Amino acid sequence: MADVYVLWPIPKLKNELTRRGATTTGRKTDLIERLRAYDRNANFRGVPVNLPEPLDPQWPLTGFQQLRSEHKIMLPKLTAEQTEGYFLFRMAEDRQASGDIKALEKGEKMFESHRILACSFYQSGQNTFLSGIVTYNYKIKIDRCTGELLNSHCECPAGKGPHGTCKHVAAVMMMLMHFIQTGDVQVEKCCTENLQTFHKPKAFYNGSPIKTQSIPFKRKHLDSILDDPRPAKFRNLKGYNDHVRNSLINFCSTTSMDISLRYIYPKADLQNAVHDHDYLERPFAEYWIDNALMASLIVDFKNI
Repeated sequence: MADVYVLWPIPKLKNELTRRGATTTGRKTDLIERLRAYDRNANFRGVPVNLPEPLDPQWPLTGFQQLRSEHKIMLPKLTAEQTEGYFLFRMAEDRQASGDIKALEKGEKMFESHRILACSFYQSGQNTFLSGIVTYNYKIKIDRCTGELLNSHCECPAGKGPHGTCKHVAAVMMMLMHFIQTGDVQVEKCCTENLQTFHKPKAFYNGSPIKTQSIPFKRKHLDSILDDPRPAKFRNLKGYNDHVRNSLINFCSTTSMDISLRYIYPKADLQNAVHDHDYLERPFAEYWIDNALMASLIVDFKNI
């Protein structure tokens, strides 16, 4: 077959290389040599390797119920030697250092600090399945008769797979051993199980009603905070409030700025203001109408 390549035209050589998944660049001699290399190496394809099928523990999805004290007789007896043996065997299979199992030590600390948030169990045939939350979601499969730990899975990086060996799985096993021995479920209560006290006051007042300003506060205000900072000779001057009011109204009128302090004072009574301004050459109403007409003329002029 290699000698025939010399008689082939370039397009046919490129088509054959494309069919084998090779590049088609270069001269005709390069294309021929590339095809010969593919023939010698059987298109660079090795012997197919058949990988074993991944282990599927067949985790159930429904049927779980919350672990309670009456379920103690339904669980098999667990020992610390079984848990330690499972961790040692799985770590040896994964070629990890097994001199000291840090996961068991950390799991015991997590159990003592009440970090297990939820635990539910389900029995099917010869197996007991457990599921819950210890910071991460976990799944555990135990032999119903011997109590041997068969499979474990956790969503944390160290516990993924059918045989997870993380501190979260170790904490659950510590909790199960304690539960089987004492019947005490060391699982934190959910929000609906705890007594809700957020809507209740911390302390009740049984005395007679008092005014708001008389209610004692923890923070005490100094008397000097409300003192007038001006010198004594300028305090409580006659007509000072009227002076501030007139200055504020005039400032807002001339600058067209809206200051919130102006809303403290009541609005002017225009009917009485006509009688107050008797010193004007014309009636006050004429000045008022002229200013309104002048403002409308300016607006119309701008629109033009």
